[in-house]
Amino acid sequence: MIKLELKNEKGKFHVQSNEVKDILGLRPDFEDIQDISNSINQKNIMVFDCKLSEEVFDMQDIEELVEELGEELDDSYFDVLFEDVRAYLKDATDEIEEELQDKYRFDNVRCFFDVYNIDETFTDFKFVFLISFKEIKIASLTNLAKIVGKRQLAGGSKFYS
Repeated sequence: MIKLELKNEKGKFHVQSNEVKDILGLRPDFEDIQDISNSINQKNIMVFDCKLSEEVFDMQDIEELVEELGEELDDSYFDVLFEDVRAYLKDATDEIEEELQDKYRFDNVRCFFDVYNIDETFTDFKFVFLISFKEIKIASLTNLAKIVGKRQLAGGSKFYS
């Protein structure tokens, strides 16, 4: 857990990563949220290792639908599904960013994610979720998300098997 001291139009306030983790945990689409903010050396940035709920993209329902149509799943289908997952997480990221900006009355909240692992059944999506409480370019946040995601894939995640 980390604790940030920030300033908005009302004055100084504190944000703890465990309270942000609780906010993320209220979402039915995020599971197994782990606060890994202590693992990076970046001021005013929080990082969480998350898993997308299996109910969001139920492969069994999708496979049954495709089977009813008499189709076969090919690799291009999984590319499209991966893009759907990314679009879904992008929408969730925008919602969370707006919620945090409203809650803390702080405009410099920026969120980003990076999907770092998908199991062979395409039902288990693991991603890192970054929240910046400072002015930062999206390219810098993107690069940091990719670095943390690669580290988590290499074994830093409790989900890695």
